[in-house]
Amino acid sequence: MYLVTGATGHVGGPVARQLHEQGYSVRALVRDPARAASLPAGIGLAVGDLDDPASVSKAITGAEAIFLMQVGTGTEQTKTMIAAAHDAAVPRIVLLSSAG
Repeated sequence: MYLVTGATGHVGGPVARQLHEQGYSVRALVRDPARAASLPAGIGLAVGDLDDPASVSKAITGAEAIFLMQVGTGTEQTKTMIAAAHDAAVPRIVLLSSAG
């Protein structure tokens, strides 16, 4: 299963859709499930926030890879995801960062 952050946005959304269309199991980490209504049926949802380590740890359960869309400044959210991935033995994280 692939965990995709930013799946309701302009970058993470297409990533989630393409993985799903190629037959991969996808879970989107979203803050607001209502914003995920446009995602295809079959993409799982994990409600949480990158600023909440407990919700990240829960969302990452069972993942084999992560797409992390990091926006803004600072590295705390990235550190949270890396720590959760390490604890869950997830071997791959793809990071795309944007400072605004």
